Amino acid sequence: MPISKPHSTLGTKNTGSCATLTNYLDKENRELETLINNKNNLNAIGVFQSRKQDFFNHSRVDISAIEVIDSIDNNIKKLGKTDAKYFAPTISFSQTELQHIISLASKRKEINSVWQLTSNEYDKYNKLLKDYVKKVMDNYAVNFNRQDKGLKTGKDLLYFAKIEHFRKFRGTDDEVKKGIFKTGDYKPGLNSHAHIVVSRKDRTQRLKLTPTTKERSTQRSIGGNSYQVGFDRMKWITNNEKSFDDFFQYRRTELEKFQNQYILKNGSPKEKDELAQKIKRAYKDRENNLKLERSSKVRNLGR
Repeated sequence: MPISKPHSTLGTKNTGSCATLTNYLDKENRELETLINNKNNLNAIGVFQSRKQDFFNHSRVDISAIEVIDSIDNNIKKLGKTDAKYFAPTISFSQTELQHIISLASKRKEINSVWQLTSNEYDKYNKLLKDYVKKVMDNYAVNFNRQDKGLKTGKDLLYFAKIEHFRKFRGTDDEVKKGIFKTGDYKPGLNSHAHIVVSRKDRTQRLKLTPTTKERSTQRSIGGNSYQVGFDRMKWITNNEKSFDDFFQYRRTELEKFQNQYILKNGSPKEKDELAQKIKRAYKDRENNLKLERSSKVRNLGR
């Protein structure tokens, strides 16, 4: 399942400028720049240059870090000094999900690193990820239930997203503790994920949006004016999963589904037992369907 977090601190406070966070999110570009400076081969320089990632939103894909900082830091009307000024959602994927997306972009199934992609395949892969992130931000906007106030899609939010393709090992990782890898080594496999910086206020600066609130959906009234507050994080995650499956035409197994993972972690013994039986039946049905498909292909080849 796509892992959707409404806010990741990344070691920074969100009550002031987003400059530290934004500059941190530009780290892969800086690392590519270092590689470029160490190369004399023009072809190699061109490859590294083409791999750089700009920030993007619903309407643009060429946004600089400076523009992100300026836009977010100036969208703070009526926010107090200690109020959160922005949030930093993250979207991560399983290896199976990333393999599926990369096969759509490349028409190949044996790829286990983005460096194996051609320039054209890499562009297609990034576009698919960016288009999905836009759907995630549509879900984010809708999940506040403020459509009557003009908050209908991701276009009504002030947000900037960045795709990253690499992760590094930390000292707390088991592989580092066991001496297999060192802190700072790149993790093998596909590690594409998305970081998002989204303003606390919508584009009009009239609405204050808090995805970390404990309230899911509450109607409040101040001075005779009624308004909706709340953000259902589980609903957002579920909707993001559905958007993924619909957009990428992904056949998700029962064990991959967020609701089932939640039951396995937090459900009662009875719920866990019922789910185990359900998953067992689903796998049996899937195996039978695969056998039928293989038999059908064999019959067709024999004609």
